[in-house]
Amino acid sequence: MIYKITKLFFFVFILSSQIYSQETDDYRLIVGVAKFTANNVKQERFAPMVSERVLDVLNQQNRFQVIDLDGTARKEAIQKAQENYKSENWLEANKSISAEYTLTGVLTSIKFLRLNAGKGYKATITYTTKIINTESGEIIQNGTATFSSGNSEIKLTPESALQSAIQTTINPLKEYFSSSFPIKLNLVRIEEEKKSKATVVLLDGGSKIGITKGQKFQVYFIDNSLGKPLPRIIGEVKITNVLSEDFSDAKVTDGGKKIYKTLNENKKLICKTINND
Repeated sequence: MIYKITKLFFFVFILSSQIYSQETDDYRLIVGVAKFTANNVKQERFAPMVSERVLDVLNQQNRFQVIDLDGTARKEAIQKAQENYKSENWLEANKSISAEYTLTGVLTSIKFLRLNAGKGYKATITYTTKIINTESGEIIQNGTATFSSGNSEIKLTPESALQSAIQTTINPLKEYFSSSFPIKLNLVRIEEEKKSKATVVLLDGGSKIGITKGQKFQVYFIDNSLGKPLPRIIGEVKITNVLSEDFSDAKVTDGGKKIYKTLNENKKLICKTINND
């Protein structure tokens, strides 16, 4: 009886360890979104509306784990049960998890125009965003952008008119995130090797997250032996073929022996685009 209980306990322990390992193997970029502000104090109340939509766009790309540092936008998203809200893409702001990058925003201009004898409204908005490397405090390359609304729809209330104006900035915002943030993904398999040296590898990212031929990535693993995660860079790869929405082939341009050895030691290898900071 004791043997059976011990065996059951051991099985549960192993299973829970595997589940925990799977949960902690999410190597997407961790992005903290700070509270948006406004140049005009009277327009501060509209800032959460903009940050909420920005958070939605981040989550739609499925490239990020998001920390809503203020908490306002996440609360509003849950209350409205928006389609784009996915709990697995969010990290609790009160957990001891550091954001790799911080996104900030400032509303520089909001204007409302009354139309149809006061029965309708049209809005325009301009806002500026910045992506900051949290550790260095510096704005990353191409990290600052300004978005201005296009031809929005006439709505019954100022708030709905503003939502329509914000919506016209979404496509440029998506392009901004795709081109400005570094891409981080996993090296999942060695496709070709020569004399215990990796020459071609498979990465778990494709066209869906903006992978293109010619992109270069650093290859590294996380060393946890010091009690804190320490990235250990061991090589570089270059995209040679985007296979699908989810996978790409890459040529190993540096560190082929280390990549081969490390992957065969069952260590997770992570790839991150070069020259984005």
